[in-house]
Amino acid sequence: MFYLEGYSTNIYLVRHGQKQDNSKDHEKLELTEKGFKQANLLGKRLKKYNIQRIYSSDMIRAIQTSEEINKYLNVDIILNHELREIDMGEYVKKDWEYIEKNFPDFVDKFSGHLSDVAYPNGECGEDVWKRSKSVMNEIINSGLDNVAVVTHGGMIRVLISGFLELHQERRFFFGSPLENCSITLVKYDNKSKNFYIHYFNDYSHLEDLQG
Repeated sequence: MFYLEGYSTNIYLVRHGQKQDNSKDHEKLELTEKGFKQANLLGKRLKKYNIQRIYSSDMIRAIQTSEEINKYLNVDIILNHELREIDMGEYVKKDWEYIEKNFPDFVDKFSGHLSDVAYPNGECGEDVWKRSKSVMNEIINSGLDNVAVVTHGGMIRVLISGFLELHQERRFFFGSPLENCSITLVKYDNKSKNFYIHYFNDYSHLEDLQG
């Protein structure tokens, strides 16, 4: 277990399992066969941590991940629209070549990650942080010891930046892309009102599926 004296809430941030090809409708992307296997292994690991509730993005790939891990947890799943992935606007509909041609100012600012810029007709990191605060407040005031949050890679990076009070463009400097069904453990101390990052992007439970 990961209990530490003084800590009141363990928040297990989980990225959804591997999804189908991005050429499909972004809203309706489902897990692949591998994605379900990843979620199953994740559920086996989370069973050790006495998870009391799952909060999940309401996008299909997150819901499927939540349902798969809940085979081992048997707890309530709370779907929340605010936990959705960052809205990448035109980038979801088109390719990067289209973005470079039609939104050169965005590309110049985004490429160096020197400021928090919104995707064309989409969101910036601060937009996502603001919309996620209500569910985070609900979690830390829930009185629960252990909560799983099943969401998306971009959202997890936004949350970590927000918890640490970093400028949102810093979210791109947290290392390699988050692995599907990885765990990032955040501990919230109700006394100090601080968040502590215990570990980031841990996918050791998926070792047999790598490669």
